[in-house]
Amino acid sequence: MAQITLEYNVRNKMANRIIDFILTLDNVFKVKSIDKQGNGNLTQKAIQDAENGNVITCESFDDYLKQTAKYA
Repeated sequence: MAQITLEYNVRNKMANRIIDFILTLDNVFKVKSIDKQGNGNLTQKAIQDAENGNVITCESFDDYLKQTAKYA
């Protein structure tokens, strides 16, 4: 058995279509999402957050402080 790791931009529509197609082939591919702690649930949550736009993008540290001050 071979193992392949894919990295793709979750906002890329074509990449998402390809991944969705691969996931429909249940009997061919085995999907395994694991983060560094060995917890796949955190990876799935991060993907969902990125898809829903719940990710903060900052251009500088000062920009980071401004954007996150409302959460403090």
